[in-house]
Amino acid sequence: RILHTITMASTTTPAAPLRQPLLSSTPPPPHRHDQNLTGGDMYDTARNSRNLQWSDIIVAPYPLRLTGFVMLPIVIVLISISAYATSAYVANLQWKGKPPCRKSPGAFAILNSKASPSLTAIIWSGVSKGEKLLHDAWLYRLDRPMNSRWIRIPHDDLASHHHLSMPQPRTKSSIATFGDSFAVMFGGDPNLQPPLEGVFFDDTWIITERKDKLVKTFHWYQVNTTVKPKKRRAHAATITRDAKNRSVASYWLYGGRNESGGVFRDVWQLPLELDDEDNILIDANSSIINANWRCVYGCNDTAVAGWELIDVWKWWKDRDEPIPRKGHSLTSSSSKNAPAAAFILAFGRLNNWMYMNDIWQFVPAADGDSGGTWQLISALDFLPNKTSDLNGHPMPRDHHAAFRKDDTLYFFGGRGGLNQSHDLYGPLGDLWKFNLTTSNWKCGNESTAGPAARWLPGADKYGNGRFVVFGGESYDEKKLNDLWEFDMESSTWQLRSSSTC
Repeated sequence: RILHTITMASTTTPAAPLRQPLLSSTPPPPHRHDQNLTGGDMYDTARNSRNLQWSDIIVAPYPLRLTGFVMLPIVIVLISISAYATSAYVANLQWKGKPPCRKSPGAFAILNSKASPSLTAIIWSGVSKGEKLLHDAWLYRLDRPMNSRWIRIPHDDLASHHHLSMPQPRTKSSIATFGDSFAVMFGGDPNLQPPLEGVFFDDTWIITERKDKLVKTFHWYQVNTTVKPKKRRAHAATITRDAKNRSVASYWLYGGRNESGGVFRDVWQLPLELDDEDNILIDANSSIINANWRCVYGCNDTAVAGWELIDVWKWWKDRDEPIPRKGHSLTSSSSKNAPAAAFILAFGRLNNWMYMNDIWQFVPAADGDSGGTWQLISALDFLPNKTSDLNGHPMPRDHHAAFRKDDTLYFFGGRGGLNQSHDLYGPLGDLWKFNLTTSNWKCGNESTAGPAARWLPGADKYGNGRFVVFGGESYDEKKLNDLWEFDMESSTWQLRSSSTC
C-alpha cells in the first residue's frame, strides 16, 4: 500500500522542464532547487523537448553542476599522476635498467674518456633471447665501485659527428682495444636467421672519444680502404704497438669462416697512426688518417674447405702452421718473451669434431714486407676422448675469453668437450693460466666464486691486471647479462652487476 502511494505521487506530480531552449521566445523560468526530479523524469523531459540543444544539457540542475566541478580537478590530478608515473617508469628503464641478456656482443670494449676521466665498459649489439639481433648500446662506469649503474644511450649518439655513420648490428665480429684509447672492429654476421644468412661484413670501424669542443663522448668512425680482408665471421684480432715506431699501432686479424663454410688461414695487418697521447689520428672529415689494410700471410690461398674435407692429421704433422680455425683468440705477444712476435693464437675449431687447445705465435717478416713464420708454443692434444688424454692441458674449446699479463696467458670459459661430438659439447666455466717462460699450464683455482659457465661472452682487459667478462650463453641456451671482473694479482672474481636473465 505504501509503495502504491509513492508510485501514484511520483506519476501525478508534474515534471518541470530542465530548461527552455535558448532559441525560444519565452524566457526560461527560474530554477527551483526544491523540485524532486527523479532520473526517469529528467530523461523523459529531455527526450520530449524537441528544441533541446547540447548547451541545455550541460547547465542544469545544480547537483550535477556541483559534481562536474568536483570531478574536474580530480581527473586532472589523476592524469598528472599517470603522466608522472609513466615518465618515472621510462626513466627507470633508461637509467637504472640493465642490458638485455645476450651472447656475442657486436662490440665490447673498456675505454677511458680523458675529458672526464671515466673508465667505461661499452656494449653494442649482440644476439638476445630467441636468437634475435639487438640494436642497442649501453655504458657502465667501472671506476665507480660503490655507485655504478648501466646507462642506455641513444643509438645515434655513437655516430660520428660529420657523417652520422654507424655500423650495422652484428654478431661474431672481431674487436680489440689499444690501451684504453680506442677499439677496432672488423666484419661479423648481420643475422643468424634467414633471409640474411650468409651475408657477412667486411667493414672496419673504430670507436674512440669524439673530439668536439663542448662534448666528450664515444663515437664510431669508419675506415675506408680499397684493399681489405674478405667477408667473414668468428675470426679474432688484437692490437700491438710497433716495436720500432712508437707512434704506430697495428690491428692484427687471423682466421674465421666465410659465407660458404670455408675456414681462413690468412693474416692481415692494419697500421694506425697515433698522436702523443696514443689517440687515433682523425682528420676534420672524420676520416682515419693513413689507415690501409695489407695482407701479411696466406694472401693468395683460398679458404680451406671445412667439414672433414682436409686431412687434419697430415696438416698437423707436416705443416709448420696452425690448422685453420674459427672461434679462436688472439692476444698481444710478450715483448720480453718474443720481441719480434706480433700476436699469440690460441684454441678454436675447424669443424664440428675438430676442436683445438694448442697455442702458436706469429712472427712477421723483419723487413716489414709480407710474410712471416709461425712458432708452436703449446702442442695440440689431438682428438682427446677422455680427460687423461689432455696431459694436464685445458679442454679443447672455442669462443672463449683470453688475456695476457706479463708472461702469463689467461683463458676463461668457452664451449668445449671430449669424444669429438659437437652435439655433446657445452659451456665451460674454468679459468686456465699458461706461463710463456716455463710453458706450464695451471688451472686457475680462484680464491672466490666466479661466473657461471658460458661461451661467446663480451670480454676486455684494462690496466695491467684486470679483465672484465659480460654476458654470453650458458646451459640450455640461456643468455646472460651479468658483469664480472677478475683481478690477476689476487686471482679473485668480483661481481659488478648481477644477471637478471
